[in-house]
Amino acid sequence: MKIINQEQKEFWNEKKGDIWVSLEHNIDKMLGPLGDQAIKILKPKLGEKILDIGCGTGSTSQTLSKLVGESGLVTGIDISKPILNFAEKERESKKIKNINFIKADAQNHQFSNLNYDAIFSRFGVMFFEDPIAAFKNIKKSLVGNGRLTFVCWSKREENDWINLSSNVASQFLELPPKANPKDPGPFAFEDYFYIKEILIKAGWSNIKIQSYNENIIIGDTLDRAADFLSRMGPMSVPFENANEQTKEKVVSALKECYSKYFTPKGVEFHFSSWIVSALNN
Repeated sequence: MKIINQEQKEFWNEKKGDIWVSLEHNIDKMLGPLGDQAIKILKPKLGEKILDIGCGTGSTSQTLSKLVGESGLVTGIDISKPILNFAEKERESKKIKNINFIKADAQNHQFSNLNYDAIFSRFGVMFFEDPIAAFKNIKKSLVGNGRLTFVCWSKREENDWINLSSNVASQFLELPPKANPKDPGPFAFEDYFYIKEILIKAGWSNIKIQSYNENIIIGDTLDRAADFLSRMGPMSVPFENANEQTKEKVVSALKECYSKYFTPKGVEFHFSSWIVSALNN
């Protein structure tokens, strides 16, 4: 099988995977409301088989597993070994029997044809090297009337949590250059028309793309918010590799920036996403 997405595979199987696992609780609190809204649109049913793409530490797979019940099955797929190891340990500790995990790339993994009733993803589909090929490939795994729902980031400038944070951190850290539009990365699908073009070319129908915005608390104190977001997005690996003095400068500057977003409940940021749905017919 052709080796694809090599850069992303290396990235998520090295330091980034371990960082993601260490932040698992914070990440799920931050992304949970957006994923939950997408799951409401998907409307999983008892007994269904669902594919969870970019399942990460498995919290979305667990939510889906409760909705499909013991007669259903959820398959989580991800390219990161450290992240999937965590997901599998959680599954085992909770004795969940209707989830299985696959370490593979959904772009070219040989799925069984006509196997799943639905495909879901919470921020896991923006990293494909060839998104048209990827959405063609996963489409083969669906039954004839199968459906797709995923949530992805919309405009970067409408997501304060990463835009402001990376601007502040760049004063002290050498961050990776911003990806070109449509290159694999968190904001590869920020363009509404690009998403539609991909899905049409991949053969999907009844495509619906709706904007979903929410204000979310990312830390109940300035310290916790700054500690968390300093290790997210493009800052994560450069921050991890920095010396202690530089880390202190980054956290201090982030706290000062976040003070403008501090509410009685904590640091609150605006999150802007697309929730996308389509059918396999």
